Amino acid sequence: MEYVKNKPLESIDVDEYQNDIDSERTSFEKSFEEAMKESFDLSGRRSSSYDPNDPDKEYVPPRKLGWFMLFFLMCGYMVGVGVLSIPSAFETLGWIGGVFVLTSAYLITTATGYFLYYMAKRYPTVRSYAAMSRRLWGKPAMYFTATIAYSYFFGLVTSDLLTATLTWKNMLNKYHICTVVFFVISYAMIWITGQARSLFEVSYIVLIAIIFILVPIVIVCAKSPSIGDGLGKTYATSDTSFYQGLTASMDIIFAFTGHMIYFEFMAELKNVDDFRISLWLSQTFSYACYLTLAAVAYYYLGHTGKMESPVTLVIKHGAIHYVNDVFLVIHVTITCTIAGNVLSRVVQWTFQPLLVGGLRKFKDTGLANRLWWFLWTGVTYGASFVVAGLIPFFSSFIGIMTSLFSSFLTFIVPSAYYFWEFWHETRWYQKLLPLLCFIVGFLILTLGSYGTFRSLVVAIEHSEKPFSCHRKY
Repeated sequence: MEYVKNKPLESIDVDEYQNDIDSERTSFEKSFEEAMKESFDLSGRRSSSYDPNDPDKEYVPPRKLGWFMLFFLMCGYMVGVGVLSIPSAFETLGWIGGVFVLTSAYLITTATGYFLYYMAKRYPTVRSYAAMSRRLWGKPAMYFTATIAYSYFFGLVTSDLLTATLTWKNMLNKYHICTVVFFVISYAMIWITGQARSLFEVSYIVLIAIIFILVPIVIVCAKSPSIGDGLGKTYATSDTSFYQGLTASMDIIFAFTGHMIYFEFMAELKNVDDFRISLWLSQTFSYACYLTLAAVAYYYLGHTGKMESPVTLVIKHGAIHYVNDVFLVIHVTITCTIAGNVLSRVVQWTFQPLLVGGLRKFKDTGLANRLWWFLWTGVTYGASFVVAGLIPFFSSFIGIMTSLFSSFLTFIVPSAYYFWEFWHETRWYQKLLPLLCFIVGFLILTLGSYGTFRSLVVAIEHSEKPFSCHRKY
């Protein structure tokens, strides 16, 4: 290489050089950079990315979750009070129909969980459905998905608050206490439990929630033979009406729908690859719990006139009845904080910068930071308290939200993500599974909505006044 002697060195204008580089970047590269800075904050003011160059990475929960603790979180989130309606669904569908729907839901939701895992592997800095939708389809898709996802999160939190309230009411009904009192008690319990600031912290108390739902399941299985008194009848198939069969199928399918929080789970996971272990274990554990309870209760109580939904109501009196109710209240209170944690952080990231101009670092455990979290959790759960009290038919209203939003977020969106992202990297037969999941999700969305709209109309006709002291559902 030759050097030109005596030629003065020219200085390089760094800013001009950088501008040239910026002008050469494609729109794809620019949109990717924007996607790397996505977060719960829908206005894009802050980033929740774990990219090492992200200046805001210290404002989000660190990656502390292992697969074992994530397994507890996923089980606690899925194995809820909804499991107690599955035996009644088996009575409606029969053995073949019940097992078929349960097994199909297990396999399909496991597949859509894998779709989200593959997306998280490709875009590890994305931590929510809203962020992934913007990454793939832009801001309109982000706002649309965020509205659906966080509305459903709010609906779940409100539903849990209402369930805890009515369980208190059922447990202490003979004392004729106003239902509003139990609303306040449930709100206070959930607010206090919700002070865990990350899903990792929540995972430590979720084990209690799992135990406190398994105990009623075991009690029902143990008491079913004596309650049925040998009169149980079971059938391989059922001649039920379309509407009844559809409603029963929805009760089973929606027991597996927890996907809208999977990106948040993976965002706190030490190793995203471990998500596959937790997914398989939690899905299989849930499937085993559902099938065991349904099979035992249906075998001994089927078509005796004693089957109830939830099935714990078959035990109507005595100490065991109260034990079941206490355990259900504790279970619902704890599991409510999983969705509540995500929703409260959305509220905090949206409104706190408007009030004080920014956020404190997550690792800041000082009094001020904890008081801010105490405030935003109080606002979040307080809003649920108001809505649950104002809408006397909310139990049926959440059925509509579940049919529309849960099927959309569990089946349609994950399939669409995978289909869009890996279209050019998969063979034709590899495209069949996401297409099948998408079609199943669309059918559940449309058919499920038909059944729940009918239930909603009936509930509105027989609803109480807002904040009624005599509310029963």
